[in-house]
Amino acid sequence: MGEAVTDSFNRKIDYLRISVTDRCNLKCVYCMPEGPMRYFDAKEMLTSEEIVRFVRTAHRQGVAKVRITGGEPLLRADILEMVESIKAIGIKDLAITTNGIELKNMAPALKKAGLDRVNISLDTLKEDRYRLMTRGGEIRRVWEAIEAVERAGISPIKINVVPIRGMNDDEAVDFALLTMQKDWHIRFIELMPVGRSGRWSNEACVKKDELIEKISAVGRLGLLRFRGKGPSRNYRLEGARGIIGFISPISECFCEWCNRLRLTAHGRLRPCLFSDTEIDIMTSMRNGASDEEMDELFREAVSVKPAGHRIRENDFSCLSSMSKIGG
Repeated sequence: MGEAVTDSFNRKIDYLRISVTDRCNLKCVYCMPEGPMRYFDAKEMLTSEEIVRFVRTAHRQGVAKVRITGGEPLLRADILEMVESIKAIGIKDLAITTNGIELKNMAPALKKAGLDRVNISLDTLKEDRYRLMTRGGEIRRVWEAIEAVERAGISPIKINVVPIRGMNDDEAVDFALLTMQKDWHIRFIELMPVGRSGRWSNEACVKKDELIEKISAVGRLGLLRFRGKGPSRNYRLEGARGIIGFISPISECFCEWCNRLRLTAHGRLRPCLFSDTEIDIMTSMRNGASDEEMDELFREAVSVKPAGHRIRENDFSCLSSMSKIGG
């Protein structure tokens, strides 16, 4: 592995997020549009071999951390082989973000393949509300998946929660209290302006300060030391085993520490989630690009990485669907 490439703002880019599919077996209200959605055809998406090749490129350029996302990544028939091949490259930290629906039976095999960590999206603890928010999902399958992940020894378990005013914001304390008995990371992620979901408004977004105020009413919330990487600001309730994190792209700008690039399922490298800038990796690979040319494309993406997102300027045009980019 080479030294991590530094961008124009002196940030070391050592983290790659890869969306391996835009398909999902749920239709969460803040992620997917209500109506019909056109999915990528198989030929429009990166193959497992192409994904693994690009991870080799990224590893040569100093990337040590990879997260596989979707859509729902466990819908890929070749996901286990992909995990094993990526880990074999030498990636130190390999994680998956999943809704958990297919995770129960796959957890042991994912662990054996080399998966280090898992994030599970779970926006409510209530069965009926889960069915409503996911447009038909069964929360029982998520709890079974969490138990399976614990048995497989994949840790820490991170649970991603998107609070939406009037929908699930009354459960913030209940989620936080899970950390009293479980060594879980509960991460509250502010609702982001995904254009076609129709859920975005500033009023619907429950911001970090409000959540901290609610949670602090049930116990002292101590701030943990920030190591200068990643968007989460972490806290612990007094006496708790687990951690409570806040990812706050609306109320706080964490771009100063951003260390990541994103590769979409259809082979576009995005230097920033909230940016239209994309570099077409797939076409270059399929046209026979050499390893040296792939290295140059990676460095090009790093060189055009912006100083920060433009959410506060109400520039949301780049996010038509989170499932197309990778959550």
